[in-house]
Amino acid sequence: MVLGAAAVGWATDHLVLPLLDGGRVPASTWWQAAGVVLGVSAVRCATIWIRGVATGRVQHRAQAETRRAVVHRYLHLDLGWHRRHPPGRLLAHAVSDVDAVWSPVQWLYFALGMGCMLVGALVQLAQASPSLAGVGAGLVLSVLAVNVVQQRLLTPRTREGQAARGEVARTVHESIEGGPVVRSLGLADVEDARVAPGVERVRLANTRIAAVSAVFDPLLELLPTVAVLAVLGLGARSVTAGELSLGTLVGVCYLLLTVSIPLSVLSRFLSILPLAVAGHERVADVLAAPLAAIGAETPTEPATPLPTGIEVRGASVHRDGATLLRDVDLRVEPGTLLAVVGATGAGKTTLVDLLLGLALPARGEVLVDGRPLTELSIAARSRALGLVGQSPFLFADSIRANLALDLEVADERLWAALEEAEVADVVADLPAGLDSVVGERGATLSGGQRQRVCLARALLRDPRLLVLDDATSALDPRVELRVLRRLRRRVDAGACTVVLVASRPAPLSFADRVVFLADGAVAATGTHDELLERAPAYRRIVTAYADGRPGRDGDRALAG
Repeated sequence: MVLGAAAVGWATDHLVLPLLDGGRVPASTWWQAAGVVLGVSAVRCATIWIRGVATGRVQHRAQAETRRAVVHRYLHLDLGWHRRHPPGRLLAHAVSDVDAVWSPVQWLYFALGMGCMLVGALVQLAQASPSLAGVGAGLVLSVLAVNVVQQRLLTPRTREGQAARGEVARTVHESIEGGPVVRSLGLADVEDARVAPGVERVRLANTRIAAVSAVFDPLLELLPTVAVLAVLGLGARSVTAGELSLGTLVGVCYLLLTVSIPLSVLSRFLSILPLAVAGHERVADVLAAPLAAIGAETPTEPATPLPTGIEVRGASVHRDGATLLRDVDLRVEPGTLLAVVGATGAGKTTLVDLLLGLALPARGEVLVDGRPLTELSIAARSRALGLVGQSPFLFADSIRANLALDLEVADERLWAALEEAEVADVVADLPAGLDSVVGERGATLSGGQRQRVCLARALLRDPRLLVLDDATSALDPRVELRVLRRLRRRVDAGACTVVLVASRPAPLSFADRVVFLADGAVAATGTHDELLERAPAYRRIVTAYADGRPGRDGDRALAG
């Protein structure tokens, strides 16, 4: 653009003025002018294209790397951290906040180039007319001053807007997840009312941002025009007095208009910075969250690659000021089936998290084959330990993909795992068999079918320690019996150790030993029959469940 200003000045003196004076311009001069204009235009087009492609590549690569880093952090943060941060808000961090962090990059290269062009234009302006260069300097200082004020007003507003968008993402995510509950209870209007305040907060935040832009954007557009008018007024006197040529004056005006372009780009770049700062603060909070996942920083492999026994020594777990587990001592012998029983809130799931390294004890330790669990790498832990949780989770993908995940396995092994989980016949009856897509969270399957597919996924990996957290609760009693028999045979063959969280008599009757939890502590241990004899609280829980079922006789028969 600086070259363009020089070309305009030259063309005014050598083409326009001679023509206005009635003179004749040689054809070579026309060709020279055309060549200069076309050459400058070609250079401008090439640089704009190169900058656009380069900034796009850098911006999107940086967004992808940051997004991967955020998701990687999510996967290695402990469950306690995740319980304190709603999924919708985490989704906003990984999507909109990451986009905001790198949004200035699309203007960065332009801003750097425009900054250099601004300096060049001011230098050329000073050379062309030192008396008029002050107007250009005043224009630059005025625009920068206006930008500083604008940024100070925008920063808190954009921070508030990003927080509001994160809150809306959280509530909308909850509404989608709880859709069946909302529809079944006829709570659509109630849910609308719950989401509405967050939406209104976003609207108000965006309105406040727009109000600032509505005041300052026109002002920034107006300043270059005022500068050009000032130069025309001052320069006209110099031209009349013979102190300045008309071509020079036109070139100076063009330079001022040229200066306004980089100033506009720089203003746009600066206006995006508050949004980037707000996004960076939210993303930085995630990336700075302390890693508590076991094995994340200590990838020492255990002496035996596949541990089969696990021990908890004096472990206590606290969360939000509450004690979930208190001085728990527990030993799971290799090749045994241990059942864990307790009332709601007794600490069963917390104990499961502790055994799998998903939660860390505030006091005490967990040992795997005699070694602290903290010395077991994440990879080794994943190979050795398996979990089927309370809420079976399936991806919106095929049965095959849900079973294999990261494994390359033959169909024979997939069918064998499904057979062991007593769900092979269900999958065989699906339209596409293993390639049947199960929908979001396995929506096309029943609760019991989802539990069995998740069990098959765990069994496929041949874990040496398998933890089932109430993982047969949705099964038909007879199907549950067949599943438990298969697990018992696996344990008896020395293939794995099983920890089973349950309350129904049928699973408990297969256990070698039962641990009864009460108020976060081990209240009693022994066989199922022993605890029925000497632990009244245990007996009340087990018999209350059996007596409360319409089909209790069938359950008792299975338990026997």
